[in-house]
Amino acid sequence: MKSYLISQQSLQVKLPQWLQAKKLNVALLLVVSLFTAPVIADELSLAEAEGIALQTDPMLNLINANAEALDEAAIADGQLPDPKLKFSLFNFPTDTFSRTQEPITQLRFGLQQTIPRGDTLALKSKRTSSQARSVRAKNDDEELKLRRNVRKYWFEAWYWVKAEQIVSKDIDLFKQLVDITESQYAAGKQNQQDVLRAELEMGLLDDRLTHIQQQQQAARAELSKWIGSDSLRSLPVDLPTLATLPTRADVEASLPRHPALRIFRSKIDMNRHSVSIAREAYKPAWTIGVDYGVRDGNNPDGSSRSDLLAATVVMDLPIFTDKRQDRRLAAAQRRASAAQLELDDKYRAMQSMLARDHVTWTKLSQRLDRYRNTLVGQAEANSEASLSAYQNDATDFTTLMRAKITELNTHLKALRIHTDYAKAHARLLYLAGEQS
Repeated sequence: MKSYLISQQSLQVKLPQWLQAKKLNVALLLVVSLFTAPVIADELSLAEAEGIALQTDPMLNLINANAEALDEAAIADGQLPDPKLKFSLFNFPTDTFSRTQEPITQLRFGLQQTIPRGDTLALKSKRTSSQARSVRAKNDDEELKLRRNVRKYWFEAWYWVKAEQIVSKDIDLFKQLVDITESQYAAGKQNQQDVLRAELEMGLLDDRLTHIQQQQQAARAELSKWIGSDSLRSLPVDLPTLATLPTRADVEASLPRHPALRIFRSKIDMNRHSVSIAREAYKPAWTIGVDYGVRDGNNPDGSSRSDLLAATVVMDLPIFTDKRQDRRLAAAQRRASAAQLELDDKYRAMQSMLARDHVTWTKLSQRLDRYRNTLVGQAEANSEASLSAYQNDATDFTTLMRAKITELNTHLKALRIHTDYAKAHARLLYLAGEQS
């Protein structure tokens, strides 16, 4: 921003001693404020802020841990249940409890294995793998959201820092105007209304600066959620250049592959596998087993009693399905339909976001060009002309103040549009999946 300092000599007005003392006190206060401001000198670039957030965000670490856990669970879900080892005592006589008294007395050892219904194991493994893919898609989406949010609050903090610098420069100018107006009033060259107007504008500008500092602290507090105390560091002079945006058509074409939608596609796969598992419930489960019975004692002819071997096969009979299998299949089908509807709703919402943000980005670009190429220059020229006219007694103090305030507001408006344009750009990069 261009700063216009009014030459006191050109107005041929010598400031009284009390005014010079007042200016000295103000300078001392500014020096003290520099040492007490809670801003760290080392500059925080946007790229560095994003890197800090990505490294320290606990949610990303949590999601990664969950995805790794599901990968391990998917392997386990595809395995047969553990076999069962059996040990039993068969047909012991209760009068003597002797193992040799009766030929049917046995010590039996067995091994049993259950085989789940149909392809249930493979389907459960696929379902868990789909869940892991959903979690990984969520991780990718969270990274994109994190970048978008860090950029949003970094840009906002940057705006208020720049706004503070602009208003602080104008405060110096307005202080000179107040001092000059008061000295001219003392010399009988200005009326009291000009003095009151100058003091009023000075007070309003001081209040505006306080508001800007409040907003800056609030923006830094929001940014600290992502990067901690690094949010207090000073910011660069200029806004960084973000990645070039693809065309809207390209973004729209790639939208179905966006991580936020891949989350729901993986959920749909999960529910489809659940439907298949529910269909497998109509098939029988099998249990096979082998038993070995050890017998002691002798046969009537004096020969040793032989040991016995037994094999068993157990099959489920899923014949009463109306209250169990039918209900579970219907429930799984309803959940699959709900997952598809959820995907459709999210896709429509993201299409709406793309349309809204692209229009915002386009119109802000047009406004930014208008301010840069026309309005800022016109406001500065008008301010210069008003100052020159005032110095030559060709205009009144009110016109000069109005021109200076208009120039200040124009600079702040251009700065706000530039910041909002950068925010819209960041939102579109999120929708594009940072593919650039």
